Amino acid sequence: MAMPKNPALFIMSLLAALLLTGCGGQPLSKREIVRAVFFERQGSGYSVCLLLADQNAPEDEPAFKTASAAASTPAQALENAAAALPGTVYYGLLDAAALPADVDWAKAQEIGLLLYDRAQPAPELSVFLLDGAPHDWQKDAQSLYEHMQAIEDRYKVHCGLQQLFTQCTDCAVPALPQGTGYDFTLLASDSAPRRCKGLTAQLAALLAGQTTRLEATFAADTAACTARAEVTSTGGTIQLHLYGADLRSLAAPADETTLCQALEADLQTSFRTLARTAAANDLFHFTFWQQALYGPNAAPQTPALQILWE
Repeated sequence: MAMPKNPALFIMSLLAALLLTGCGGQPLSKREIVRAVFFERQGSGYSVCLLLADQNAPEDEPAFKTASAAASTPAQALENAAAALPGTVYYGLLDAAALPADVDWAKAQEIGLLLYDRAQPAPELSVFLLDGAPHDWQKDAQSLYEHMQAIEDRYKVHCGLQQLFTQCTDCAVPALPQGTGYDFTLLASDSAPRRCKGLTAQLAALLAGQTTRLEATFAADTAACTARAEVTSTGGTIQLHLYGADLRSLAAPADETTLCQALEADLQTSFRTLARTAAANDLFHFTFWQQALYGPNAAPQTPALQILWE
């Protein structure tokens, strides 16, 4: 067969064809494009909802549709939801997944591996835990998806699917809150899940490397702080750098020094709580940082938090 006279045009046409077909020979317009998948415990089994792009929706109507199903296992529920659709399911544009609110470490691993195996999602997939409220998938799926995106955008928090497996016996996942901000859940193989809220949740996300922003209330919700944040370590001392912090009193007027002291006190309280919770599992790599400096045989130290205003 003769080569095309314009190789560049041929290559561009080939790439365009691959993009439009998803590399599988079938146009994306003929596929069921999944944007988010939600897992929820339902009695002794599980319910799964697929939020899909509705490619036939009128311009003035929601561009999403749902498919849901229930079964005794997450894998079977996911398969049943996909089987209810008329077209071939395409997971290549999946960018959000929500696990059950009460998920434990073992079930989080099971669902994570299921998504890797069945969906093979893009690396930027975001993982959250649900908020614990009962959901009507047809009514709630789109708003849940948009809420997850809004939290990521505002608070700069992100947990990718691969972060469920970075440590052998534990992981940490942001969770949808009942109120504002976000929650953060610590999952360990040998203990019950612990869901943190408010300032403690955001400090946990910073320690876990899942955010670089602190935007929370403190002093019993009478003050607020917004700052860019970074965590470093020197042996047993964890250093929290706060850059350009904006401190605001939400009640009676207070000077900056008083607000700084109040925030430091609340951060120290949160840190002690998190250090106790993570002591046996090294959820925040405290032991790793110490051993990196003092050697693998060094006796573990009780970590301390140092707050640095930058």
